[in-house]
Amino acid sequence: MSKRSPTTKDIGLLHQLFQNGQIALSTEFQRNSVWPSAAKAYLIDTILNDRPIPIFFMQRGTSAQTGRPSYVVIDGQQRLRAIFEYLDDRFALTQTDPKLTFYKKRYSGLTEDLKNRILNYDLVVQELSGYTERDIRDMFVRMNRYVVKLSPQELRHAKEEGAFKDFVERIGDLPFWNTAGTFSALQLRRMKAVELAAELTILLIEGPQDKKAAINLYYGQYRESFGDGSAVKSRLEAYFTWIETTLKPLKRTRFRKSVDLYSLIGALDLVSEQSRRLGGLKKATIAAALRQFDKQTKAREPSGDAGRYVVAASRQTDNIIPRRTRIEILANLIRTA
Repeated sequence: MSKRSPTTKDIGLLHQLFQNGQIALSTEFQRNSVWPSAAKAYLIDTILNDRPIPIFFMQRGTSAQTGRPSYVVIDGQQRLRAIFEYLDDRFALTQTDPKLTFYKKRYSGLTEDLKNRILNYDLVVQELSGYTERDIRDMFVRMNRYVVKLSPQELRHAKEEGAFKDFVERIGDLPFWNTAGTFSALQLRRMKAVELAAELTILLIEGPQDKKAAINLYYGQYRESFGDGSAVKSRLEAYFTWIETTLKPLKRTRFRKSVDLYSLIGALDLVSEQSRRLGGLKKATIAAALRQFDKQTKAREPSGDAGRYVVAASRQTDNIIPRRTRIEILANLIRTA
């Protein structure tokens, strides 16, 4: 039988439970840590000034190994992580009034009175018990659905499960994304690489699609198994390697951008006949042509194919017609080179 029980727990107790391994923060359906330092510091300032913060939701269970209570944080993990990081001296209070004694102080630099003020601060917790994993996922999505900070891909990560989800998240975790310059560190944590990985996967299987609606369809269609995964992964890795070694450094070209990277991979797949003839493409000649094309698109008034490409890369970029236009232009350029 499911049950909800409102209660309070002070920070000192929760920190002890966390240190004992009785609180799980990074559950599988939650997004990564995305709070900037300023937001974390402001939260601690709120606590020190004895201001209320939002309620926490936790699923209560019992450890099979120890018999002790265990908790899974459903909503509030970003706040709880920030609190624990401050107790571990990970950041200073930069968002505090400079007139206050704890301005720019880390936890170890606080007076004993201020430390106790934090440790004794009561957090309002809604304890849940008897809910299934599906119930918990549904709660998380409902709590965050209309919060702007939760991106569409983070919602998919929280709501969906299955083979396609696992596949694109593995692709989104490849080393390529750390060096390509396509996304910032924050965007990577916000799962932008995973979303693009899903779009690239669909591109290689079915060609360009209109907008991002197809992503949700694939999550549902390939929940049980994704038999094309191995072949798609091989092709994507081949294209990533080809692009990295041909356009060094990639981050200094327009092809690092997600719109242009999508287009270039689509063109390479078309010209190489699904990577079968990728090794026969003349890298040096094609690299020179792509770099020259890059310069042409940056002209004050680009003309010809460069002008058409710029228009297709700046308006409704995920519509199917602009996508096809960009791919066809780059494919023709590669063939000519």
